[in-house]
Amino acid sequence: MDKRELEQISGMLEQAPERVAEFSKETYGASFQKYVQENADIWHTLADIWESDDISRKENGEKVAECLALAARKQLDGISGRVKKENMRLNLNLYMVSYFFPAMIAYQRRFGGHEEAMYKLTSAISDKWEECFGQRIQAADYESVQSGFRHKLCFVTTAVCQGLHKPQDCRELNLMKRYRDEYLLNLEEGDALIREYYDIAPTIVKRIAREASPEEKYLYLWNTYISKCVAFVEKNENEQCRHLYEAMVSELKEEYMVTDRHKQ
Repeated sequence: MDKRELEQISGMLEQAPERVAEFSKETYGASFQKYVQENADIWHTLADIWESDDISRKENGEKVAECLALAARKQLDGISGRVKKENMRLNLNLYMVSYFFPAMIAYQRRFGGHEEAMYKLTSAISDKWEECFGQRIQAADYESVQSGFRHKLCFVTTAVCQGLHKPQDCRELNLMKRYRDEYLLNLEEGDALIREYYDIAPTIVKRIAREASPEEKYLYLWNTYISKCVAFVEKNENEQCRHLYEAMVSELKEEYMVTDRHKQ
């Protein structure tokens, strides 16, 4: 893999702000399909890695992972201000898991290529990302991301866990996801509650990221609400968990979506 190809791949990160702005229930589908088509040459280049011998395959995979991590680091280093830098980091993470990774996988499926090989490459990229930023990004296909717009009770929980540097597969987050899928969705009003949470959660998370000390807010939410919700789930006290989670969302709505300081 030559320098020009690596520069083209790393240059894909420049699309992050535009793509993230289109990451919503209403626009994601069309935005993603356009993204895949317009960057087909990139997906083809990445697919070609797996047509080489084992040694070249490993070396090229590591080059791709490193060039993306370095490009992300360069973008972050070019931003002054802690809050702006944190916003950019979140946007880069979201871009990678909602556009870049799913597009790699979608291209392989469309042309009958090495889908499993793409997951190996996404894993190599995730490893390097974690090494550089202390946070692992997880690959998913387009269908999984799209379905997430319906089942995102844990959006705030995920943000809090990431803010406290917990891994994406941590026990607490898995418990809350299981609570969502096995308990809340089976309630008569469960799906409506989840839809409401997802409608407001992305805005809340973005506004927390703009705070001077988002980590302090995450720690407060963890100590006051989420860790206690997890304890309720562990004891099968599901209604208590629901009431507490609703109290957290109500507080966050009042602070980040109602007050005059966010009306702009």
